[in-house]
Amino acid sequence: MSRNVFAQDTLKRKQLPREYFIADISDKLNVSLFFLNNKNDFALAGDNNVKLNYSPNDYGVLGISVRLHWLGLAFGYAPKNLQENFKGTTSYTNFKLSSYGKKLGFDIYYLDYSGFFLDNTKEIFGTDYAARHYIRPDLNTLNIGANYYYIFNHKRYSYRSTFIQNEIQKHSAGSFMINASLNYFNLSGDSSIVPKEIEANKFSPEAKIKKGDFYNLSLMPGYGHTFVAKQNMFLTLSIYGGVNAQQQHYTSELKNYNQKVFDAFELIPRAMARIGLGYNSPKFFTGFTALADIYNLPLGKNERIIYNVGNVSFYVGYHFSLPKSVTKYTDYMKKFPNLNFQKASF
Repeated sequence: MSRNVFAQDTLKRKQLPREYFIADISDKLNVSLFFLNNKNDFALAGDNNVKLNYSPNDYGVLGISVRLHWLGLAFGYAPKNLQENFKGTTSYTNFKLSSYGKKLGFDIYYLDYSGFFLDNTKEIFGTDYAARHYIRPDLNTLNIGANYYYIFNHKRYSYRSTFIQNEIQKHSAGSFMINASLNYFNLSGDSSIVPKEIEANKFSPEAKIKKGDFYNLSLMPGYGHTFVAKQNMFLTLSIYGGVNAQQQHYTSELKNYNQKVFDAFELIPRAMARIGLGYNSPKFFTGFTALADIYNLPLGKNERIIYNVGNVSFYVGYHFSLPKSVTKYTDYMKKFPNLNFQKASF
């Protein structure tokens, strides 16, 4: 193919309407069953080959989601903490609200967790904890934040098709995007997050946090692409990377219960990824999505806390066509084309 012909084909492709790449099925009633596993764990790591992985004793949410046009509601049930004798009891409030518009979108979350266990207890303490985990009922984390993104190539690329299934990506396409994030993380306990049974020299004073406040502001350019096969099968990969400005204020517990307050400002790299895999047709849809939203908190020169506010969701559902006697009323919802609220869970 000559360069001129290739240029003409590229120009024609750019002039194609949005309907060529994306089918809008938001006027159908979208009903799905889902399993949602939220992530709210944290780890203390350093150069000493010792890593403390703390996890809450919570399990995934089973629920049903109903969506029409811009409005989506989800109702979920989370079973009682399992294996409490081995992992302790976790009490929590977990609220998430998402909007996926054609151009703009956001996530807002509030995560308040009390009660954690050391997920790698045997690795840290050996056979003394063979039948149970090291439990910290006093540990509490509070995560409040928001992610906001903009899709530049919204005329050919649909985030909705992957994450709320009220559109169908008919042809493979991608887009550059930009994400801005705000996050507040609070960590507190009755004593240091480093167990007293661990040798004192394994972690620096900065790492022996008893309570702390961490404020984050991120700006991350990114790129997403949806690969379409056999019209309805898709794979979506999107990643953001940029810089995070972080203000720290925390108190560490030293020897003989003495305490020291640390204040620091950090400018560090940050990344976030969203992926999806599934099948989406005008009637039936199924698949899974995942969000990896990970923050790093540098402590002194060598250690850091890593915490995750992501999730994984599996779903299966059906698009129902509504009769005209109903759509003549629901069509008024089209006045809000860029909002689509998704999954609020407690």
